Amino acid sequence: MEVALALWDAAKDFPNRTLTMMDPREMHGEEPTDLVAAAMQEADVIFRVTKMSLTHTMARKKACAAGARDLNCCDYTMSMLESGGLYTDFEANRKYVDQIAKGFENGSECRIVSDKGTDYTASIQGHKVSPQYGMSTRKGEFSSPPDIECATGAIPFTANGTIVVDGSITHPEIGVLKEPVTLEIKDSIVQEIKGGEEAEKFRKILEEFHDPRVYQVGEIGVGLNPDATLCGRMLEDEGCYGYVHVALGNNETNLQDCPFHIDMMFQSPTIYVDEKVILDKGNVVFD
Repeated sequence: MEVALALWDAAKDFPNRTLTMMDPREMHGEEPTDLVAAAMQEADVIFRVTKMSLTHTMARKKACAAGARDLNCCDYTMSMLESGGLYTDFEANRKYVDQIAKGFENGSECRIVSDKGTDYTASIQGHKVSPQYGMSTRKGEFSSPPDIECATGAIPFTANGTIVVDGSITHPEIGVLKEPVTLEIKDSIVQEIKGGEEAEKFRKILEEFHDPRVYQVGEIGVGLNPDATLCGRMLEDEGCYGYVHVALGNNETNLQDCPFHIDMMFQSPTIYVDEKVILDKGNVVFD
């Protein structure tokens, strides 16, 4: 609320302003109210100062399709505005994003491995690649600073293997992990979640949705902001250089629509695309 009030105070002198309010969403990816969605479609610039992210909603997609420049500010704190990932050189970091995008583009198979035990393979053939520079400078662009990343996604029913999450899980009840959470995946569906107290909490969070789609593996993203620090808040964690995240729920494809999206960060993996290394123990590999 403190960040939202500060933003409103800075924006109140602009003409034709619109004040729109709604109750906080329960999870990332849940649609806003019809009133908020309608206001978004009429906006030129959107500052989304929310508790949960609306990035993976139809409301955001339609607003950007209508030409809005969209800035995701979900779960911001005043300390994030004072130092850290938001103060990185966004333009200078484009080189990391472009290199990973080049690695994903036209790829068929993606394999992710780590020293902690991750060994995960999925088809990415035909899936769009989403370079995210942390800036919305052109009509229709959306960004989520301090998150700088490049993402693609697993084609439905093609993902298999083990993911050992040792960074964070972007849910308010979990955040930075005290011990690893291991997911066993078959045909893009989570079959088992293993670990300690946080793994049990994660299982219960997913069960409470009573929707089998929340177990679908979706996004594959590479964090590329060298000034971001793992802190348990989604936008900072997703962008941390050296971390990769895999998400459950919405996958930005019609075959995997879901009113839910949650990211799981793990440190220093290696990514192969068609046997070519594009990320080596968390570091971008340049041609």
